[in-house]
Amino acid sequence: MITTISFLFFSIMALFLTQSLVSGNIQTLNAFLLSIVAFSGMFLLIQVRKEWACIKCKLKQNIILINRSNLLTILALSIGAYLTFYLNHAIGLGGVLASSVVGLIAAWTFKPYAAAIYCGSFIGMACSLIFSNPLSLLVASLISGTLYILSLHLFSGFGGKLGFMAFSGTFLTSLIFRTPLRTVDPLDRKLYLVVFLSIIAAGMATYALQRIVDMDAVSASALVGLTLALLYPDSTHVVVVAAFCATFTGMVSYNRVKTYNDMLFLTILTGVLFIAAFALFDGSGGKLGATAFLSTVSGVGMLDFIRLIRRHFHATQQSSYSS
Repeated sequence: MITTISFLFFSIMALFLTQSLVSGNIQTLNAFLLSIVAFSGMFLLIQVRKEWACIKCKLKQNIILINRSNLLTILALSIGAYLTFYLNHAIGLGGVLASSVVGLIAAWTFKPYAAAIYCGSFIGMACSLIFSNPLSLLVASLISGTLYILSLHLFSGFGGKLGFMAFSGTFLTSLIFRTPLRTVDPLDRKLYLVVFLSIIAAGMATYALQRIVDMDAVSASALVGLTLALLYPDSTHVVVVAAFCATFTGMVSYNRVKTYNDMLFLTILTGVLFIAAFALFDGSGGKLGATAFLSTVSGVGMLDFIRLIRRHFHATQQSSYSS
């Protein structure tokens, strides 16, 4: 029952985000990019159905919510959120630099809880106005931590899953404390090309670090994010933010994406969804990861469909040759 509810929550949130990307860009995004966003929503729904078929066998498994391991996981996630929020706002590092530092430290010193800490760091990237109430950051951490525990076997291997859970916690907390997420102006079209290039480079680099150097996903993402934030003159610039978003797409597992061509496809899709999401949910923690999550889930669905079409085409050709 708990697994079913968790899966339904993930699915509804993902579909809500996709619907928001479409409805929020009808008057601002060009028809070509808007159609890609709409198609991604269709394939997201298809992939969600596939994932449901994969987890049916786990529905009868008992999930123990309260035990020492789970409590430590929620604690680690909360520490990641508070530490990143402090580095982001009190020290002034900015969201990308703060999250990257926390993620890298976690991956190299607290490996068993690195993913949870990194997930929490995305909450700490949020605008201070969203967490103006002293309790709101804790509530967001508890919600995301609970989702983290409940979803261990859901949507495994998809990039951006940690950020998606952070976004869910931040979004629900904003509703609870009535601090609505802002809508800003769309991304300047003059920046489209450089944003796409930065997303492709960062996503491919993160994926390559896992494949070539055998680096874990958290280290690869945080290292690429930290490098870009340090090298670029302004670590809060949209180019750095877009690249950091792509590192979450690059966290996708080899079981989901096996070739660099497929990874390239996912980074391009991430670029489209990043542009579509730019003006929406501004200041929300986990928004970048949620964007990457939608890209990888729907993108994997698209790639499966393309492979199906190719197999059908080859089979048709072979049958015509034999006849």
